[in-house]
Amino acid sequence: MRRLTAPLLLLAALAATGCASTNCVAPTGDANVTPAAVSTAGGHTGELVRWGGTITSARNLEDSTELEVIAYPLDRCGQPRTNAEPIGRFVVVQKGYLETAEYQPGRAVTVSGLISGVRAGSVGDAPYRFALLQSRDLMLVPEQQAFGGYTRPFMSIGIGGGSGGVGGGIGVSF
Repeated sequence: MRRLTAPLLLLAALAATGCASTNCVAPTGDANVTPAAVSTAGGHTGELVRWGGTITSARNLEDSTELEVIAYPLDRCGQPRTNAEPIGRFVVVQKGYLETAEYQPGRAVTVSGLISGVRAGSVGDAPYRFALLQSRDLMLVPEQQAFGGYTRPFMSIGIGGGSGGVGGGIGVSF
């Protein structure tokens, strides 16, 4: 048993170091203030939130770019958990020009900003009230990280056996 203690301690230290070096930014704001809550009840104007989700459309205007986003809950690192149930839709208003080829439908984003109201619109033929968010910090989620909402680092433990004996291992993914 003592032979296993040193390797396990080393792996635990490596995992802890990996946690410290990840690009993890915890979500800010009240988790109960969702785009759906804002679009249904109104209010919350001027409140700072961090929301994220998947872009459904992007369009450049004269002085800004607007992104329509399907919102999802954020993980502990502030990235959208796209395998969860959507929590509404919102429109991000970003001052200046964004390249819509980069901010294209299907890409995941995380945005911090101030709620500026609600706008009437539609999803298909159905009327919809979109929460409006004036962007302060907009980030495209790297495509390899826009997945099922596993926390990072992801750790697994395995035990196996074969003709050579029994063995085990620990895997860490960042």
